[in-house]
Amino acid sequence: MKITSANPADISELRRRAEARLSENQKGQHSQTEAEKTGQDTQRLVQELQIHQIELEMQNEHLEQARAETEAALDLYTDLYEFAPAGYFTLDREGTIRRANLTGSGLLGVDRSRLVNRRFGLFVSQNFQAAFRAFLTKVFPSKSREACELMLLREGKPSFYARIEARVCDNSEECRAVVIDVTERKRAEKKIEEQANLLELAHDAIFVLGLDEKVRYWNKGAERLYDWTAEEVIGGGFGKLGYEDRNSFEAAKKILLQEGSWSGEVRKLARDGREVVVASRWTLLRDSAGNPSSVLVIDTDLTEKRQMEAQFHTQRLELIGTLAGGIAHDLNNILQVIITNLDLATSAAALEGRLRKYLEDASQGAKRATNLSRRLLTFSRGGAPIKQSLDVAEILTHAVLLALSGSKLKAEFAFQRDLNPVIGDPVQLTQVIENVVINACEATPQRGKLLVRAKNVDEDIPLPSRLPAGRYVKIEIEDRGSGIPDNIRDRIFDACFTTKPGGSGLGLATVKSIMQQHGGHIAIDSLVGRGTIVSLMLPAAAHRPDATLASLPPPSVKSTGRILVIDDEEMILSVVGSMLNSLGYEYAGAQDGVQGFDKYIRAKAAGNPFAAVLLDATIPNGVSGLEALKLILEADPDARVILCSGYADSDLFKNAEQLGFRAFLAKPFSISEFVSVFNKVLC
Repeated sequence: MKITSANPADISELRRRAEARLSENQKGQHSQTEAEKTGQDTQRLVQELQIHQIELEMQNEHLEQARAETEAALDLYTDLYEFAPAGYFTLDREGTIRRANLTGSGLLGVDRSRLVNRRFGLFVSQNFQAAFRAFLTKVFPSKSREACELMLLREGKPSFYARIEARVCDNSEECRAVVIDVTERKRAEKKIEEQANLLELAHDAIFVLGLDEKVRYWNKGAERLYDWTAEEVIGGGFGKLGYEDRNSFEAAKKILLQEGSWSGEVRKLARDGREVVVASRWTLLRDSAGNPSSVLVIDTDLTEKRQMEAQFHTQRLELIGTLAGGIAHDLNNILQVIITNLDLATSAAALEGRLRKYLEDASQGAKRATNLSRRLLTFSRGGAPIKQSLDVAEILTHAVLLALSGSKLKAEFAFQRDLNPVIGDPVQLTQVIENVVINACEATPQRGKLLVRAKNVDEDIPLPSRLPAGRYVKIEIEDRGSGIPDNIRDRIFDACFTTKPGGSGLGLATVKSIMQQHGGHIAIDSLVGRGTIVSLMLPAAAHRPDATLASLPPPSVKSTGRILVIDDEEMILSVVGSMLNSLGYEYAGAQDGVQGFDKYIRAKAAGNPFAAVLLDATIPNGVSGLEALKLILEADPDARVILCSGYADSDLFKNAEQLGFRAFLAKPFSISEFVSVFNKVLC
């Protein structure tokens, strides 16, 4: 027997193994007889046949094994093909189904026997027929895999979205198509699209930043708020948003990475440079491995709200100012009567020692009430400072010790030698210092030290406060208290902003206003848990302050003459008249501008003119004080008119000389102040 289908090497091996098996079989048999040995040729032929028989048996074993392996592989292939997660179809050029697996028939809801030789297009939704025909036309000429997504129909069940991928077979007459149900993916995409549409419709600015601060998503709300389009910012740096304070941004980012979220009020700059105030909420997003990947930011515009609040606060302050100014004006008139009478009583020749002490104590109390009245004026339109040269060490020491009275803090002063004087209103600057010190006491409930320093600032040293070049004195008040949290540091100077229960929120707003009116600057450097340093910059005065009135003898009257007093308060006319008479002046009074002007003209015409006029600028009815001034100056350009007011109005006192006044006196004034002013005007 000749084996033609096997490899010669395999045949040799098969022959060797067959001979070995035959030899093994013959070992167990009896020895041949002499008779049998005589037929050598016959025996060799039988042996050859036996070997070939064994070879055939072994080949049959190999064939059986190969058939079993082939059947197993075919079964495996059939299972993989039939029960694959995707539907497999073989289509001809016309789209006729030639073959389909069980999954494919299951997708279409039709038994496989009914699918073969039917057009696949019958299962395509009407709206997608044209797309399917275009797809099929494209598959056969193409050498690569083509794909499309269609809506497919199935018997007895709802239609579904499917993705079809196909490639032409080797015979070029058929293509193999894979059909995958993508309905759930389509639903998810639709849901994402709906959510994206909601994000686009949201009024808030919503955007996503990478950890590299590159913008990855930018909704319409962000476009409206910041005036940058998505095309302009996506992939760009966050710096385009003009984050005003990068230090605050880095601090917020650090908290975000530690805690997973951050929220706070932020000031940013829009594309056109306008400031935008937003309530910003950041959420840290993570990837599938749990690592930080990006940041979701939602910004709610608070600009209009803050502007309305600021307007409300301004109106509230104006209302308070009007009320405070009216109270201060009336209080100053009353104090004028008290102080003048006390001065007159104290100057009497024969006074028993104890009575003089009582009068002096009352006078000191009246002066303190005067300071209180001037503080009320800080909130009014008439709160302009009455500036003079001041000794910094003296006013600083006095104000700090007064504010620390009863507290647990102990002051430590460090003043530079030859400290320059400053130019300012002693009452208002005392108010500034007291306010700062009181805040320090509240921030340091335990015992501790309050460091108070003052030094000259050379005009050549660059000033971070944007003050004009010049000579300044820098005051620093440092506490070791709780410090100011970052999230409120930008608002501490806002009117009516406070963190204290029952607080008015006017303290630091007033301090800032006073410093600005003095041509100075206030800055605050604070660290939570470490303390706060308040720095006050005040312009240096050109000259040293004069000795205080208390240390000087009462000035003597250097001139006499007739004095006209125009004031709507009858008691002011009475007490000022008594003071003038006691000083040796002749007195005449008028309660309104018309009456005062008439008396002035008549006296001038009669040849007995008034030497000076003391004019209250705030006469409520009829001709006002300023109108009376104009009438008097028109009739007599050389008239010596002295302004007198309980408002200390900024325009009046600042422009007194330009308006035609020779000098001014702020109510309430003492006899010494009155004499000093009149001596300068009349001499």
